[in-house]
Amino acid sequence: MNERIQKLAEQAGVPKEYSFVEGATVWKTDQSIERFAELIVRECAQICFSESKGHDMAFGEHCGIVIKEHFGVE
Repeated sequence: MNERIQKLAEQAGVPKEYSFVEGATVWKTDQSIERFAELIVRECAQICFSESKGHDMAFGEHCGIVIKEHFGVE
């Protein structure tokens, strides 16, 4: 899980469980939580892309790219 998304999941109280296979504490719903977070990040970035049309397109594009990079979403 992306480090920034993991920190936010901790703040949100997403439950963890101990994995005997990996020998470490892991997120109970690692893939679904990460996918959910990625979808939110993508939608926020898309708002920047959409809202920039007809205005300062360069800033809107840059804003969307920065948001995705900050959260490690491609």
